[in-house]
Amino acid sequence: MSEVFLGVIAVATLVMALIQLGLVVGGIIAVKRVNEMLTRVEASAKPVLAHVDELILDTKASLAAARAQVDRVERQTLHVLTRTEQAVQRVEGYLVAPAREGIALVAGARALLSAFRMPLLRIIRSAIG
Repeated sequence: MSEVFLGVIAVATLVMALIQLGLVVGGIIAVKRVNEMLTRVEASAKPVLAHVDELILDTKASLAAARAQVDRVERQTLHVLTRTEQAVQRVEGYLVAPAREGIALVAGARALLSAFRMPLLRIIRSAIG
């Protein structure tokens, strides 16, 4: 009976070895197929990636041009604001200074009239009354 058991063990070991060999061969075939598939995907993706690189370069160039335009607009705006401020200061110089002088003359005239008004009122009152 022990010979029968040894035979069963030998057959079972042989079957296990054949299954393991089949798994190894199947694994090798699967790895080759995955490698071929990755090669095809890589070959297919190269033109797309090249196009994406071109788009990125175009985008960088566009951003640089837009940045230059924004800088130019900023400089022009600053120039316009500076010139406007200078114009306002000139207008203030031409209009406000004479207006202040006019107000000062009116205040002086009022002070002069006030100074002469009291003695004139006294003279008029004494002449009337």
